[in-house]
Amino acid sequence: MNGTVDMKRAQGGFTLIELMVALVLGLLVVGAAGSLFLSNRKVYGSTEAVNRIQENQRTAFELMARDIREAGGNPCTRNIVNMLDTSKPGGSYWTGWQDGVSGTDGGGTTPDTITLSMTNGSSIAVTSNAGPSADIGVSNTTGIATNDILMVCNADVASIFQATALPGGLAIQHNSGNGNPGNLQKPFQADQSTFDSNPSGNASGYCFLPDAANPNPNCLNPPSNSPAQVVKPYAVKWYVAANPRGGSSLYRQVINNAGASLQTPSEIAEGVTNMQITYKVGSGGNFADASAGLQWRQVTAVNLVLTVQAVSGAMTSNDTKGTNNAVLNRKLADVVSLRNHVDVQ
Repeated sequence: MNGTVDMKRAQGGFTLIELMVALVLGLLVVGAAGSLFLSNRKVYGSTEAVNRIQENQRTAFELMARDIREAGGNPCTRNIVNMLDTSKPGGSYWTGWQDGVSGTDGGGTTPDTITLSMTNGSSIAVTSNAGPSADIGVSNTTGIATNDILMVCNADVASIFQATALPGGLAIQHNSGNGNPGNLQKPFQADQSTFDSNPSGNASGYCFLPDAANPNPNCLNPPSNSPAQVVKPYAVKWYVAANPRGGSSLYRQVINNAGASLQTPSEIAEGVTNMQITYKVGSGGNFADASAGLQWRQVTAVNLVLTVQAVSGAMTSNDTKGTNNAVLNRKLADVVSLRNHVDVQ
């Protein structure tokens, strides 16, 4: 009889009270673990959002800085002669190119823009230019089209002109009197004042590769012993605009032929909501807005301030929010010096 009682006691389970206490303790442990997991998930999401902001800022500043440093630069000389007809639209393109940098002021709340002009792309070798004719002999004309605005240069002279034809694919013609804006005169000249004082435009001029053995009497210069090349001037515009995903981004657009050819803008950094730019002129210590009537050719440094906010992407919207449920954002400033301006050299 006692053996049966002892067996029943050995097979006894938890009481209802014990089970409820165990469930409560289990829930407390699960709740604590869940709270810790959610907290860590929030920290991870916020950290990832800030990392993406910093990555976008780093990309934007790196690429913009490259363009700013090269503004106004070319592979040859600063002695630039404009052959374009300044009485027509696009004829004053060389002025903006020589300035190197220009911009617009959005007033603080609206993003600023900056446009940078340069000639640092691929070049084509000049093979013949022994006389002031309408053609320049080149190694090839790959990437060049009729009506393109180009620059031919060596260590002494750089001339901006418009290609009026591409005879045989191994020459670039620069005739006067046709095209838009077209060339005001046909022959090159050694400097702008000589070009401006040569109204006939068909006689003597500068030759990039004069023949030393049989010099052309219409060449005004001896051989320079410097190789000549043809390059294509272009401008790059940086601006903030809406993107297709409902946010805003930083864009870079290449502009050719004095604005006649606009390439499709490239989206550089997502989440950029504002860009404020100020400029240092000469050796002065202060930076001024683009609306201050700046002498662009004397700009020596650019101060960039980018505001970038977190974007969801692969993350949840909660990951991009911080204090008071506001979207995370960071503001970063950087100063970039120009390499090719008057007061810099």
